[in-house]
Amino acid sequence: MSAKPFYFALEFSSQGASAQLLGDLAAQVLEHAGSSRDAVPELTESLQKAVAQGTAAADSRCDVQFRLQPGKLEIVVSSNGGRVWQTTLPVS
Repeated sequence: MSAKPFYFALEFSSQGASAQLLGDLAAQVLEHAGSSRDAVPELTESLQKAVAQGTAAADSRCDVQFRLQPGKLEIVVSSNGGRVWQTTLPVS
């Protein structure tokens, strides 16, 4: 049974986010979405790079958004109004 659609977002300051936090977040969202946890290490690395890029400037903020819709999980990282990275994962 697939999870109900949801939207979840976090905002990070120029201090960024730890790899542990991003890894835990990715694992929990993937589990809730019904996706394989096998994708967590690669997803965590990609999220960490995107958040670091998004918070590189001293006054930058970075948003991480998760959108679960039937059959897919979309993850978007943006910074100061511009998209830094995105991916879509299939979910059951």
